Amino acid sequence: MSVAESVPDALEGGHNLVCLGATQTGKTSFSRELHATTPRVSIWLNERGKHRVPNVDGTVARDLDDVRAAFANDDLRVEYLPADRNEAIVELQDWLWSVADRADRQLPMQVVVDEVDRVAPQSGKAYGNLPPRDAVRDFTSEGVKRNVKFVGITQDPTTYDKKALRQSRYRAIWQMSAEQRKAVSDYGFDFRKVDDAPAYAGILHHMSGQVLGPVKAEERYA
Repeated sequence: MSVAESVPDALEGGHNLVCLGATQTGKTSFSRELHATTPRVSIWLNERGKHRVPNVDGTVARDLDDVRAAFANDDLRVEYLPADRNEAIVELQDWLWSVADRADRQLPMQVVVDEVDRVAPQSGKAYGNLPPRDAVRDFTSEGVKRNVKFVGITQDPTTYDKKALRQSRYRAIWQMSAEQRKAVSDYGFDFRKVDDAPAYAGILHHMSGQVLGPVKAEERYA
């Protein structure tokens, strides 16, 4: 299958992206840059305390009312720091659907979630079993047609919900352990190119398995 797409088109477009790789490989820095530079309104669903990703661009929001206020003020970047991410992502998904509908699905939006496996752990169970995981599944399966792009980041693809992972048209792959490579062996990733990539660079793949090219954050986002 031939995919006539460039890396910029893939990153700026409306289809979902998942970033997979071991810790300290460059995937979060790349995602920070993507959040800061996308032409979309972008919300980074961050964590409070020691797990907070630092240096995320945007207006800080601590609850959904703050997110609503940021949208009302035309803020294009929001760092959302709720008390409980698992509860917040359910509310956020529902609210963004209403925003999309009011805007006739013409408002391009993006949601970024680091350590997304903590929100949407691997499970083969049906909808209604785990609301935050179901919200992520909704983002990845229903968001694109509402002009809402979902970017999930995880250092352990073995624990991220595979239904959500499969709904990501683009997969950016960094270095990972042999065990993790085995777990994603059916996805057609070209680990030779991953191994040959410069330090802190990942390799962007289309869901077909085709390699689109390297991706790496500018140094100021590291």
